[in-house]
Order: sequence, then C-alpha cells, then structure tokens
Amino acid sequence: MAGRVRHESAALHGSLLIAIVFWGLAFTAIKLALAHMSWITLTFLRLAIASGLYVVYLAAMKPKTRIERRDFPKIALIGFVAFTAYHLFLNLGEMDPNTTAGTSALVIASAPAFLTVLAVLMLKEKVTSVRAIGIAFAFVGLAVMLLLSSPGSEYRVTFTVGAALVIPAAFFAALYSALAKPLLSKYQPFQLTAYAMFFGTIFTLPFVAVNGGQTMSDLGTMGIGGALPVLFLGLLPTFLSYGLWFRALQKMEASAAGAYVYLSTLLAVIAGIIILGETVTVPAIIGGAMVIGGVYVAQRRSR
Repeated sequence: MAGRVRHESAALHGSLLIAIVFWGLAFTAIKLALAHMSWITLTFLRLAIASGLYVVYLAAMKPKTRIERRDFPKIALIGFVAFTAYHLFLNLGEMDPNTTAGTSALVIASAPAFLTVLAVLMLKEKVTSVRAIGIAFAFVGLAVMLLLSSPGSEYRVTFTVGAALVIPAAFFAALYSALAKPLLSKYQPFQLTAYAMFFGTIFTLPFVAVNGGQTMSDLGTMGIGGALPVLFLGLLPTFLSYGLWFRALQKMEASAAGAYVYLSTLLAVIAGIIILGETVTVPAIIGGAMVIGGVYVAQRRSR
C-alpha cells in the first residue's frame, strides 16, 4: 500500500511539473505571437484552440458525472477569472515592448503568495510557518535570479507600465485556483477545466467584436511565425497544463500546489539559456537553487 501511495504521489508531482514546464515556456511564446497580432486576438485564438480540443476530449471520454445546473454560475466565474481576465491582462502587459518575458514571469510568480492567503481565507487551509518560509525563500530566489541577470537579457526585470498590467493576472491566477478547488470534489479535473474554458472563450467574444477589424487583419497577416506559437499556446500551456493543474489542485493543498508556479519562471530562464543563448550567471545558479529548495519545503507536507 505504501509503495502504491508513493507511486501515485510521484506521478502527481511529475504531471504537475509537466504543466509547469509548458507554462514556463509560454512567456516566450506569448512574446513571439504578439509580434504578429494584437493581445485580444492572441487571447481569443489561444482559448478557442483549447476549447476545440476540449470538445473532442469530452466527446471521447464522456464523463459519467454531469455538471449540475446550480454550479454553472460558479464555473462561469472561474472561466472568466482563469481564462478571460488572466490572459487579457497577461497579454496586454507583454504587449509592451519594454516588458521582458522575465518581468512578466516574476510578476506572475507572486501568485503563490496570493494563493496562500486565499487558501487560508476561502479554503480554511492551515499554512504552517515552514511552508510560508519555503514560499518566501523561493520568491527571493527568483528575485536574485532575475534582478541580477545580464543587461540585455530577455529574462532581466524592467519596471514598466506593462509589468503593472500583469499584476492583476497574478491575483487572478490565485483566485481561480481557490474558486475551483471546492468543485473538484464533485467533477473530474479535465471536465471542470473544459467547461470553464468554454465560458472563458465566450467571454472574450465582446472584446473580439470591439477589436473587429484588427482581429480580421491579424488572421490574414500573422503567417506561420504567428500561427506556430499560438498553436503551441493553445495545445500545451492551455489545453494540457490547465487540466493537469486542476488535477493537482484536486489532490493537493492549494498553497502547496501554488509553490510550483515558481518553477515556471526558473524553467523559463533555463529555456532562455538553451534556446536563446542567454548567459549563465552566478545569481542565476544561486537563485535557481533557492527556488528549488523553497518549492521542496513548501510542498513536501502534501506528499
């Protein structure tokens, strides 16, 4: 029995790491996509692709539990917060040419702090001092890694208007997780994600209508350079990663799962080193070690 529990725990943490890897890569993919389209077009296309995939998923899997009518308003709220509001603010912030992927990633990394507070207030979780220290230690590690990065690096931190616009996205990232967790005791993670995604996509339509001609122009001119990052964002960081994240929330304390968000920034920096030829610096090594150590401490009780 103990061996089975350890195996299930390892599989859960492994799947969560997969989600975080794709979220870490998403910051750069967003930058690449925004070079070819507006922030509203990107938000809609990313969610529309994921919604289409979830239609296929639901048709194939046919969940046994049906969504109760009384839960639709809650799911609609989750969809608006998690997908419409979060992605619109994140994409608008990254639209600023002076806002680097590293800046956005560091701002989003404040989400675990918000989630810890919401977990106590909304979910009545008891956050130990050890977990709180682990969360704080990991965030300090990110600050060391990014604030002391090389000049000119895509992962340096710049304090811009775009960075300020990303702050609401960090709060929304925490809020939707706290809102979703109670419903995960009733519904399958990917099922709940699917319906929330549908609502989130629908809520972007008024923005698309206002954006009108610009969206149509974007569709005609984005080319392969815009299509590839959008397809990546729709398939992996959105369709797959959100489902895996909801599954982790179902089985872990929200404050523990939230600590993993720090790893997305760490992985974004590592991807920059590998893909973009970013310089490996001493602060990056020290900060990265602090992030890993802090995340381990913050989530170890959930095993």
